[in-house]
Amino acid sequence: MSEVLAPPVWVHTTELLKRMVDDIAAQSRVAVDTESNSLHAFREQVCLLQFSTPQADYLVDPLALKDLSVLAPIFSNPNIEKIFHAAEYDLICLRRDFGFSFKNLFDTMQAARVLGYPAVGLDKLLGDKFGVKMDKRHQKANWAARPLTTEQIHYARLDTHYLFDLRDALENELKEK
Repeated sequence: MSEVLAPPVWVHTTELLKRMVDDIAAQSRVAVDTESNSLHAFREQVCLLQFSTPQADYLVDPLALKDLSVLAPIFSNPNIEKIFHAAEYDLICLRRDFGFSFKNLFDTMQAARVLGYPAVGLDKLLGDKFGVKMDKRHQKANWAARPLTTEQIHYARLDTHYLFDLRDALENELKEK
């Protein structure tokens, strides 16, 4: 997969948030991830939420948007599948910081574990399956610092952009087994 990706949509106003939510609400599934500042703060917080649909990648800035309650119906909607990789920490943080509840999840890391993959990191799975290279050094970045670097933005969007393809490939393998 050596495609040129359109820039992600930086969601930092209530109007952009509403447009994104309208887009996601019309989808049957959405890829989701978060970035926190756990290594850089005594009291960590979610500093970035990433969403991908088949048509767009969104980066939501919760430091600029004080009210993310419009996302609650997305997360709790059983008709929209939320695709995560290593969902447990994201779910804990999203519940803690925003009070979200969740229905209809698919965790690509758990699927890879069930299938017996020896390495289940997103970078390893995307590299092996699709030839996508991820620079994981940004994983431990201070995500509360603004502005984010171009490299951080690219890293963050890759965390969700390919989850649809990965999810579908893993589901097919699960069905075969």
